[in-house]
Amino acid sequence: MKKKGANAWLVTWEWEGNHAKRKQKIVAILNPRLGDGRIRDYVELIYSVLESHPLDQLQYARNSKNNPYPAQFEIIDGIPWGGSIICGHNPWLHARKVRDLRANNGTVAWEERTEEKEKVRKLAQKMQYPHSG
Repeated sequence: MKKKGANAWLVTWEWEGNHAKRKQKIVAILNPRLGDGRIRDYVELIYSVLESHPLDQLQYARNSKNNPYPAQFEIIDGIPWGGSIICGHNPWLHARKVRDLRANNGTVAWEERTEEKEKVRKLAQKMQYPHSG
């Protein structure tokens, strides 16, 4: 019997072009019970610590409006969706809830939760195009 993986918030590096590629794709695995607002704060902090100079970090600490890369919920058809959080430029961090996360022999695998994203997309379409009568 195959052992079932865990649900989790998964934070990974994403990039376009080899110049921005990171050696390690996975940045963090976090408790799935944490709320999306808290995860957004964590992702913003992680990005700042990994990508910003200490003087810039001091400016962010003094006033969060000084952060050029605030973490944001993904926008799906005009609706912010807390199930996917992006932070940074290139590379950027992507946090999202995944299922069946498992590690074995140095590899990590998971399943994306695409059906939740589709539900948000359908809801957005209903809100934009209400049916009459």
